[in-house]
Amino acid sequence: MSKPFLRMTTMILALLATAGVVGGLSGCAAGKASIPTADALGAAGALPRGTDLDALRRGRAVLVTECATCHRLFLPAEYSPEQWGGIVRRMAARASLSGEQATDLELYLKAASRAGK
Repeated sequence: MSKPFLRMTTMILALLATAGVVGGLSGCAAGKASIPTADALGAAGALPRGTDLDALRRGRAVLVTECATCHRLFLPAEYSPEQWGGIVRRMAARASLSGEQATDLELYLKAASRAGK
């Protein structure tokens, strides 16, 4: 192979690798920003007084670790708080969630849904 061809191939591969890394990082950043933490919800004043932040943290953890094992992460704002109640009740049994996990997940999704509207 000629040197110009090798240089051109190397340059194209480097550009593709850079584009892949940049695209991957921006995708990760967008996903994390879209699934608010319990602390971010509290800091934004989006929670009713007396809301259990630990339960919200556990609910978010269930969303990220359990729900995402079978399907994409649905953003809390994609559904209303009322819709999340029915969705969690239907999916909890399919995902073998404990009662506490389902309660925490529903609390988190409803709070984050309200905050995202």
